[in-house]
Amino acid sequence: MNGFSDKTHRMVWWRMVIIVVVAISAGQAIAQPAATRIYDEQLRVKLDQVDPEIREKDVDVGGWLNMAIFNYDDASARIERQMRQYELRGWASLNLQGVHKAYVRGLANYDDWSGQRHDESGTEVERAWYQFDLGKLLQNQAGKVPPIGMRVKIGRDFMSIGTSLVLSTTLDMGKIEVTAGDWELMGFIGSTLRDSWNIDNSVVVANRQQRWLTGFEAAYRGFSQHRPFVYYMHNDDNTDPAAGSPGQSYEYNSDYIGVGSTGTLLVSNLRYQVEGVAEMGKTYSAGRTSGQDRIQAWAVDALIEYLFVDCPTKPRIGFEYVFASGDSDRTGSPVATVGGNRAGTVDHGFGAFGFRDLGLALSPEISNIHVYAINASLFPLEHIEMFEKMEVGTKLFFYSRAHGSAPISDPMTTSEANSTGFEMDYFCNWRMTSDLALTVRYGVFYPGDAYDGGDKSPRQFLYSGLVFSF
Repeated sequence: MNGFSDKTHRMVWWRMVIIVVVAISAGQAIAQPAATRIYDEQLRVKLDQVDPEIREKDVDVGGWLNMAIFNYDDASARIERQMRQYELRGWASLNLQGVHKAYVRGLANYDDWSGQRHDESGTEVERAWYQFDLGKLLQNQAGKVPPIGMRVKIGRDFMSIGTSLVLSTTLDMGKIEVTAGDWELMGFIGSTLRDSWNIDNSVVVANRQQRWLTGFEAAYRGFSQHRPFVYYMHNDDNTDPAAGSPGQSYEYNSDYIGVGSTGTLLVSNLRYQVEGVAEMGKTYSAGRTSGQDRIQAWAVDALIEYLFVDCPTKPRIGFEYVFASGDSDRTGSPVATVGGNRAGTVDHGFGAFGFRDLGLALSPEISNIHVYAINASLFPLEHIEMFEKMEVGTKLFFYSRAHGSAPISDPMTTSEANSTGFEMDYFCNWRMTSDLALTVRYGVFYPGDAYDGGDKSPRQFLYSGLVFSF
């Protein structure tokens, strides 16, 4: 929207005000089944990163209309479920010479369920933040990049730390970023959205949480091919149960220390990331209202991916390994308080707020599990203009419990065998035009020995989504 007339400027400002008012007056949307987190995360990346050039303009507005269909096997209910999702987003941005930036995005959604489940609808403020860039201000005044830069952001925005193994969620927060020489420093303090899904899936707190998260990260960028980092994060749990629970307290206060690196190995198209994290803290074990037990857990993630840059169809292959510790005396869930750690013992079950694509049909929590993932993709019809941005691929997952006697997030496991099974996923991402994108993904999970004595039939999950931007 370059070359605005005064009338056009006024129209843009009014549209921006309307979007802000609608967003601020909105409540929180109702969350969906765990596996839809993969679709939501893929869509989030598109929406957060696809339009940086738009936000470089002084004032701009726009939106997305998203329509998706989910069809999956609900193993616990032994039925097939289907949901049609309609989402309308509106956004507005302000950029004054790169020094002052503001962004707001609102969501209205409607979920149409088939079968014995009520339809759901809601509105939500997804993003609403202001950022001040001191480094850009000094650069504009002096005509050169200053030796020290600083950006301060306040409001609601997506937040991650490290490679997102520990934190990958939206917060109401304040964040400061400082660059000094070869160092990047970041600190934040934020609150989770009250009606967001809790990592503790105990019934009375599963769909609500009130936590304060604070963290600090330092990264070194003095190496040409590597960006090592170290971080610390604290979780202060103040969640109130939705109903009275006189026999159980739910407070889970945890600390995370992580170290890792991202970059390339040997050649520029061989990408890697690695992260290890130790978790400590205090938790109320199952059946306790006083006297907390220690948390002592850990997790590791390692990924390597090779892109054939000079090869037709641009093939890409990769391997990822994810491990998160479990607790052998937990009885019902690797992350919940109810059915969780046995009182008087150390809780070794890893529990955090991060995200990894661990398969669509099983979609396990990052706790008490080993996951080995192989992926491959390519652009098979890039020589045809209409299909040049159509990517197809597959992902293969192998699962194993860290402790056979401890549960994973799927309650259908019936034996203490470690072998959990494997899953095959297939996907297609097609940027049909600059304003229209299609995503399709299908996954099927084949249960392993951990399901002996129970239902070992394959489970399927299919979704397709169409995003129109305007």
